[in-house]
Amino acid sequence: MLFYWLLLFNIMQIDSLDKTVYYSSKTLVYYPKENLIVLIDSAQVQYTDVVINADSIEYDIKTKTLSAYKNVHFRTTDEKVDGSALFYNLNTKRGLMRSAQTTVENGFVYGNELWLIKEKTLQVVDGRYTTCDHNPPHYYFAGKRSKVLLDNTAITQGVMLKILGVPCGVAPFWFFPISKHRKSGLLPFKFGRASVEGRYLKGVAYYWVINDYADMTFMLDIMEKKGFQPKLEAVYIVNPYARGQILASYIRELDTKKQRYSVNAQHRSQFLLNSYLDSYIDYQSDQTYMPDYAENKAQWLKKEIYSQFSINREFKKIGKMALLSDIRTDFKRRITEQRLPNITVNFYRIPLIANWFVTPQINFANSRQHYDSTATSPYYLTNINQTANTRLTFSNPKTIVGAFELPVRFNYQTVVEKQRDSVKSKYHRISTNSGFTTSQTMIQTFNISEGLNYNQTITFRPDTQIMTTQYDLSLSSNITLYRLFLIRLFGLENVLHQISPNFGFSIRPQVKQYHLFGAPRIDTTPQNANFAFGLNNYFQGKKRKSDEKVDIAMMTMQSSYNFTTKELAPLSFNSDFYIIRQSNAQLISSIGVLYPWQRDLLNIRQISNITISTICFYSLLQTDSISKQEKGGKITLNHFLSTIADTTQTLHIQSHMLIGNFMFSPTGWSFDLSVGLNFKEKKLTDYSLGIWKDLHCWEAIVNINRFGSQWSYDFKVRIKKIPDVAVGKGILGFVLPLP
Repeated sequence: MLFYWLLLFNIMQIDSLDKTVYYSSKTLVYYPKENLIVLIDSAQVQYTDVVINADSIEYDIKTKTLSAYKNVHFRTTDEKVDGSALFYNLNTKRGLMRSAQTTVENGFVYGNELWLIKEKTLQVVDGRYTTCDHNPPHYYFAGKRSKVLLDNTAITQGVMLKILGVPCGVAPFWFFPISKHRKSGLLPFKFGRASVEGRYLKGVAYYWVINDYADMTFMLDIMEKKGFQPKLEAVYIVNPYARGQILASYIRELDTKKQRYSVNAQHRSQFLLNSYLDSYIDYQSDQTYMPDYAENKAQWLKKEIYSQFSINREFKKIGKMALLSDIRTDFKRRITEQRLPNITVNFYRIPLIANWFVTPQINFANSRQHYDSTATSPYYLTNINQTANTRLTFSNPKTIVGAFELPVRFNYQTVVEKQRDSVKSKYHRISTNSGFTTSQTMIQTFNISEGLNYNQTITFRPDTQIMTTQYDLSLSSNITLYRLFLIRLFGLENVLHQISPNFGFSIRPQVKQYHLFGAPRIDTTPQNANFAFGLNNYFQGKKRKSDEKVDIAMMTMQSSYNFTTKELAPLSFNSDFYIIRQSNAQLISSIGVLYPWQRDLLNIRQISNITISTICFYSLLQTDSISKQEKGGKITLNHFLSTIADTTQTLHIQSHMLIGNFMFSPTGWSFDLSVGLNFKEKKLTDYSLGIWKDLHCWEAIVNINRFGSQWSYDFKVRIKKIPDVAVGKGILGFVLPLP
């Protein structure tokens, strides 16, 4: 018998143990013999977390299978699929949807048939994947067979890239990350051709999420002419206990048969006994390894490597201890410098009596310098320097003569100079150093400081002993004066002028040595005596509307007179003028002048050196609230000019450079040009041009760089959300000029 009901949003339920199937529609038809329910018009079936909506649904009560037709919407907690027809089993949670589409992270999946084979796993027949939200999309990847792991990866077998419906690329397989979370899996790679490397596959990689705090990437570059270059990158962040990263690469080149490698690592963590460990490793097999395989200008200029290891520990109410070992290699100068290790213990200030304090310090250092052979110095040379010193600093912030400080230092040093494996020279040195400094402040603006230093040194050589004594006496003073000008100019009022003259006198007398000790001599010309003087000016204004303080200018003048040589040092004048200082505009000019007091051959005084540096910045950039893209323009100019005088006091240009950066961003475009001009040599020293074009779901990028004789260029059209998918120089390199 056929039962027919016409219902308005009739809702019925059938209990099955602890699970219930809910269904509703505007029209419901029930066939008891077949255990079949037909839902017509705004049909819906809900079972656990599964919700299915369609124009009509046929539901088999016994097998719990259903067929949905037209405007089908399938929803679960993690899945959302739309299509024209659905055949689904509520118990097994498997089914088939025709003309289906679903949204995944970063894009959309379409398919003539979409099989729900298990939870969070889709099988797509005659499918397409795209990140474009247009209908029809500007591009898509088409594949006969695909598997979509929701919140993970989309894998396509036999993939074809179509742009505006035109086939533009084919690959036997491809995969796309579609997760918004960190997931283990393969990463997209790139392929192309280059003159040095030949045909290549780069970035063939597997990304391994170890846990919530660490991950690792295994990479491989395959180059026809160079061979295989494996790489490893690892990152770990376990705050606040440890964090760091490792990047290593290796290659045995097919053409040169050389083994080349690099390691770069950083680590910071809590260590034993509440200490902190910091380490940094930067090592490579040879000077040109990184420039040969790098793609940016910064790596071209890399001329040295540096590694260091340090442990720091603080002892409550006692002090701090630091252990440092490092090594620096300068490829250009062919020098390697090491500190293995350097230990410093700084004790906190210890109170004595009254207002007196003592601050102890202990230091041990073992340094080494190694000079490789060069064309001008064909000998290997190594300098080894071992030192141990202690220091006690006695201080009193308030004495009759003002603040007082008395350091006492003892130092032991061993110096060894080796040429290859033989010792060229060796000596030991013991030295003591003491003295005092005091300072006084009067009427809050006048400061005076005095100092006396005593140094005693004994040098032990294999055949002799050398004893030297040295005294140094110093006196310095400065005063600061203020003047407020009640003027209004360029939006400013109440300009403050601060002027501070200063002078200093230092003398090192000759010493008459009496065996171990020496006495200063006042009956002869001192070894060195110098009087220095200067004048500092500082101008500051206040904005009329906001009362904000702004710097206007800073000017300094200084010179000195040497009583021993009876020479007056050139007058040095330096000034900084803050002409414009706003958030979107700046104009700052710095001028340095060196004026000698001596006359030239023609008995004329002339300026011997001029340095002028100007920075100009102006921006009209604004960020679009919808597209988040910057629009407008920006210009930055850095100008530098320096002159130097020859023996006849004739000024010559030593350096004259202009570095400019111009950025212009109309809607959908961005142009970035940087230029370095050498006016002295009348040539471009470097330039770079970057062009970016918005292509909706794609973007086009062009980069051209030159530095000296090295230059490179690159262009690519890539998918915004999948930047590894790009068409550019690497793919078309066989028809393009090579840098």
